[in-house]
Amino acid sequence: IILFINLPWVYPFQCATAAANYDLEAKTFVNQSSARYYRFYNEIAAETYSANDEEDFEALFTKLNNVKRIAEELVSISRQAAGFELDKVRNAETKHALHELRSAGDLFVLGDDYFSSVQMNLAALQTLSTDKDIEPYLGGAKMPNEDDSPLAYYPDIQKIVQSSRDADELKYYWETWREKNQLWASVNFYTIVQSYQKAAKILELPVHRLWYRDDSQEMLQQMEQAMSELRPAYQELHSFVRQELHKKYGAEVVNLNGPIPDHLFQQVLEQAWASGSILEDYYPRSQLPEFDEFVSHLNAKAMVNESENFYTSLGFQPLSPEFHKNQLKEPNEDKPNDDCRPSVFDLTPYPYLMYCEKVSFRKLMQYHSHMARVYYAQQKSHLPSYYFKAYNLEFAVGEAVVLSASAPSHLKGRQLTKEALSDRALMSRLFRMAIHTILSIPLYYVHTKVMHDLLDDTVDMDTVNKHYWRLMEQHAGVEPPSDRSEGAIDFPYKFYVNIDQSFQTQKFISEILGYQFYRELCKKSLSSGPLSNCDFYGSLAVGNDLKSMMKLGSKKPWKEVVSKILPNNTGLSSLALLEYYQPVLNWIGNYNKEGKAKIGWTPTKRSKE
Repeated sequence: IILFINLPWVYPFQCATAAANYDLEAKTFVNQSSARYYRFYNEIAAETYSANDEEDFEALFTKLNNVKRIAEELVSISRQAAGFELDKVRNAETKHALHELRSAGDLFVLGDDYFSSVQMNLAALQTLSTDKDIEPYLGGAKMPNEDDSPLAYYPDIQKIVQSSRDADELKYYWETWREKNQLWASVNFYTIVQSYQKAAKILELPVHRLWYRDDSQEMLQQMEQAMSELRPAYQELHSFVRQELHKKYGAEVVNLNGPIPDHLFQQVLEQAWASGSILEDYYPRSQLPEFDEFVSHLNAKAMVNESENFYTSLGFQPLSPEFHKNQLKEPNEDKPNDDCRPSVFDLTPYPYLMYCEKVSFRKLMQYHSHMARVYYAQQKSHLPSYYFKAYNLEFAVGEAVVLSASAPSHLKGRQLTKEALSDRALMSRLFRMAIHTILSIPLYYVHTKVMHDLLDDTVDMDTVNKHYWRLMEQHAGVEPPSDRSEGAIDFPYKFYVNIDQSFQTQKFISEILGYQFYRELCKKSLSSGPLSNCDFYGSLAVGNDLKSMMKLGSKKPWKEVVSKILPNNTGLSSLALLEYYQPVLNWIGNYNKEGKAKIGWTPTKRSKE
């Protein structure tokens, strides 16, 4: 018997049996963990909706009574997943699932520090923009009724930036808000950075994978490719903007060959759609209709229904009565808020949408965008929970839908407007969109790069501000409006918004990829005419492509998932965006050529410091 057991052919049999048992054990754990996830989602969803006095779903999540218990469960899943040796798991899908589950604990692995420190600092970063602690310019002399009450950046100062033509006033608010907040911004922000570094070490994960939830190096390479394609067009637009600001404010404020001061760069972004913008001499705002009039006959709920209608026209199922009753959060009519922002709380398979009482064209487009997250959650709900992340592609889908829903051809087709826009009005609309979109993309890239470099200790908090301005000069041609002191932290307030969700990276990818999706979906719908006026509303072929991508979640690699819409996908590319704005870019190119304008910028002493 001993001789029989030690025969050579017995060893492979024993090894194969052990490997099969290990695979079975791993698969059983993965299945059980997925079931536990679903149970947690149900519990969180129930408490989220019941606490409906709050406006912000993200704030609600942090206040749930059972969050700590759920956090402990998620950490337990992470640690159990880490106990499996991936090299011993033969099944590729099980191995991928274990890899995903290792990060399930996220920052919760920090234990009580997450609740006592991380959440506190995240909340503090959000209040940097909402605390009313900024004295008004000239003691309130320029405020209505000379009101000298302290201001918050959002919404008070932002509204001033959206309307003021006074360079000194804009510079005052730019400097004062940063000086007021630099200490707390530094402390709160760096605590978040250190928390991710510590959590990644505990989870034995690369810190960038924990932050981005994906392969950061490949993502950065793709972002750099998109930036490289965008750069020539960006420099042409930058040159036009700089010339117009130079005409308005003079050489002492704007160097005709240098970077643009940031306070005026932000003014251009915020006032792109206002009368009196830098486009006024070429395309007056009066030539465009008042877009809010297109929706003046609708109430808030009707706008939500209109956005749902876009998706059902593509073949998606109408949202259930249960969604409209339990997952659609109505505005608090007793407390109307003109500054309310619609939001989605995505607890797949239970997405929650909060809408606002205010009726505006912008809100209608926001609902079209947010509905992409709702329908994405619906399509991927059949998957195991560790595939729910879906590479944040729902934001790019939302961008593509908004481009279609805001197209003049769609507005006329839906009878939101009775008259077609003139060619000149179409160009004015496109020009304003180009300013807001093309000028923003390098900012998203810089913000992503700063976070990336901080996380891997390429820079620290003592040197990050200089690093930030070097990147801003290099990629955006923007400099601070004044010399910056040692220890200054000059990130704009938008940098801190949803920072734990890599929001600036999401914005970059959704803008670039959104135009890629849009162009391909327009081709699929057999739309004719210029890309900037394409509407794929009502195309079942488009809906089928979207559903085939959504159903995958993150079950397959990113490129394979995206290929459901982009069959020749080579990664992020700015070419679709450039095609969309080609009429504007042609106009700017001719304008700059005739005026012999400098393209690009020469760094100044301030941008080098």
